[in-house]
Amino acid sequence: ATKQGGLLDNELIHRDTNYLRGLGFFSDVAVSAERSAHGGCRVLVHIEERPGLFMKYPYPVVNYDIKKGISYGLKWRIKNFRGVGEEFSFSVLKRRDRDHGGDISWNIPWVGGKRLKFQFNLFTYRRLKEPVNDDFIKDKNGGRVVVGLPLSKNLVRQVWLTTLLSFECRSSRLSIPGHNSGITGEYYRQNLLSVGLGLHYDSRDNMLSPGRGLFSRVNVRRFASVHGLDQQYIFYNFSNHLYLSLGRVGTVILAVDSDIREGDLPSFFEMGLGGANDLRGYSNGDLKGTAKILGTVQFRRCFFGPHVFNIPRIGKFDITINAVAFVDNAALMDSIEEIGSSVYHTSGGFGIEVLSPIQDLIRIEAAMQGKGRAAVYLTSGARF
Repeated sequence: ATKQGGLLDNELIHRDTNYLRGLGFFSDVAVSAERSAHGGCRVLVHIEERPGLFMKYPYPVVNYDIKKGISYGLKWRIKNFRGVGEEFSFSVLKRRDRDHGGDISWNIPWVGGKRLKFQFNLFTYRRLKEPVNDDFIKDKNGGRVVVGLPLSKNLVRQVWLTTLLSFECRSSRLSIPGHNSGITGEYYRQNLLSVGLGLHYDSRDNMLSPGRGLFSRVNVRRFASVHGLDQQYIFYNFSNHLYLSLGRVGTVILAVDSDIREGDLPSFFEMGLGGANDLRGYSNGDLKGTAKILGTVQFRRCFFGPHVFNIPRIGKFDITINAVAFVDNAALMDSIEEIGSSVYHTSGGFGIEVLSPIQDLIRIEAAMQGKGRAAVYLTSGARF
């Protein structure tokens, strides 16, 4: 965001350094300034690219959730695929004998050198172990396209409009009044079309582990069947994440997320509570609803790094380790109108975040509700 011809701003220099580091392309980033002729200055940007071993080649993936168990697979992500931050990825993931799936993604953050975002994704999924009574998705295959349009020229406070178009062929077991042959329902094959619209505001100083800024998002996505059983339903999502910097002490994160689902909603799209990206430490799997609100207070502090190691024949390997402590609070309901009368559940815990070329960010967290057993999570990707 530092521009030629502008005033030198130490705050902006610091933000640019954090933003470049958070792109995930570089082991080390250093931005400095020196005097030049006629009272001006020259801004120097020094970068060390991450080794090709971590930027171009496949690597194993292992996740653990106390409710879902262990999932494992392979991911091949080519960062900076054709330059300008473009990314191409392929992944497969399996959860023991329960299910497996995969996807291919192509992400272009600068279309034709302009600030336009484009993402294309193909996906597949198959359930291996069928539940006894519950409705479920047996298999699905499809693709989606996402286009992002900037509504602001400011790179520090960005506003984006996103549009989504998706097509999916799905086979599922559905319990529908008047159509059921038994307690478990019937199998239906459907082709579904979904369209989505989103509005995002983003002033984070880092996409991977923000230290300050605000991220707000409103998304609406409508599903409609174009072949097979006639169904229509809508997903609404609102997120607001505020990052308050305490300097060297760390960062406080205040977050509120809410989801509402309505229409001819299949029961497998009803929401629950608990998991690595939800109410961490909560384990009541019987609680279901179509509206959810989740609030979090989290403290993050870096206690190691960023440190760069020179590995012979490989290159410079960087690592940063953050310590986190958090309190989550959430409620699940059948309608957002019940927000004041619903039962709210609270959990808390702690963990570490490892930032490195291996999957960019890995979270290891332990959380519990009340005097219950602690839940342990091993997850790739940021929560906030």
